[in-house]
Amino acid sequence: MKGLILQLIRDEYQPLLQLPVDLSDESWSEAVTKANPVLFYLNDGAPLIQIGEASRASLQKCLKQELSQPE
Repeated sequence: MKGLILQLIRDEYQPLLQLPVDLSDESWSEAVTKANPVLFYLNDGAPLIQIGEASRASLQKCLKQELSQPE
């Protein structure tokens, strides 16, 4: 499940923040763990994972700060 969540976050925020495409999974994992976003699992016929609204800005800021630096 962790890998799926990381991939969903990566797919959304990599192009949005114009982050390098070659960042390691470990770098993404560390940055997301540091941001500690609130996630919601919804199941209304089809499962859906959403980032809590209150977490979006802090997640974006943390990812930009952590992943814009060279590895």
